[in-house]
Amino acid sequence: MKVSIITPSYNQGQFLEETLLSVIGQDYKDVEYIVIDGGSTDDSVDIIKKYQNKIDYWVSEKDAGQADAINKGLKIATGEIVGWLNSDDYLEPNVLKDIVRVFEKDGNIGTVFGKIYIVNAKSQKIGERFNKKEITVKRLLNGGVQINQPGAFHRKSLLERYGFLDELLNYVMDYELWIRLGQYSKFYQIDRFAANHRLHAACKSEAEFIKFIPEIKKVRKKYGGRVLCRKTLDIFRIELGYWRRQLIGF
Repeated sequence: MKVSIITPSYNQGQFLEETLLSVIGQDYKDVEYIVIDGGSTDDSVDIIKKYQNKIDYWVSEKDAGQADAINKGLKIATGEIVGWLNSDDYLEPNVLKDIVRVFEKDGNIGTVFGKIYIVNAKSQKIGERFNKKEITVKRLLNGGVQINQPGAFHRKSLLERYGFLDELLNYVMDYELWIRLGQYSKFYQIDRFAANHRLHAACKSEAEFIKFIPEIKKVRKKYGGRVLCRKTLDIFRIELGYWRRQLIGF
């Protein structure tokens, strides 16, 4: 099975090379690599050109945001399996063969992902993230499980049938996609670490996390998430902590 990986990139030159090498260095060879750069003004384009003989398609041009950039890549991808890897994250060595094996074994599985390490700006491991429960749409909506986006892959046929990323969302377009695809297919977490998710001062997960909340609420309402549930409580705690820090500084 051919795997297509899209890397959306914008002014992440300090991390981009590690991302590119983590894909190029995989031992699974039926891989199509697509890099969609949003017109970076740092050294990103020079880094992409350094490896362009290992990249199947790349472009550097202004886009309408992360979802637009990823969708550009997804729509031209020719692989049966597709996924995206942000330009500050990176794959674990030789994980793609384990991802593909799951898709080949069960045609009802539409999304496969793995455990992830949380790393800092220096690529030092500072945490881990994985699920201990079966991943279902109900649990995604109401709390208790999550899909780890770095190292997550989907059957392209599902995207073509049920839609690509919602470009009206700026922060939780992956969350909305998983819930949408989960209406028609199963999720599977492989029992190994698949990728590294980098937290640093400029990443959206850190710098703009409070902005995720309104979009999470919107998506949960759209798909019928319960009002009283673990997810609601988690959101309330995040909001409370944010406003406390704004008011009293800690």
